[in-house]
Amino acid sequence: MSRSTEDFLAGLHGLVGDKIKTMLLSDDPRDVREGIQMGMKFLKDNNITTTIDASPDMGHIQSLLPKADELERLMTMTPD
Repeated sequence: MSRSTEDFLAGLHGLVGDKIKTMLLSDDPRDVREGIQMGMKFLKDNNITTTIDASPDMGHIQSLLPKADELERLMTMTPD
């Protein structure tokens, strides 16, 4: 059996990325959750990393996350 060509593997890689993107943009929260999980694995398996300084999108995500004091307050709250 012959080995796959670089073009074939690149196409396969692109198809997987497109599928993950479709899941992330879905209206179904279950698809989004699964897309996030698959996307994280896809990035990790391909050694893809970034820094906040190099990525405006990461900076935006960071701005949406609670700060340490807010997180502490949320963690100590009790349900009503």
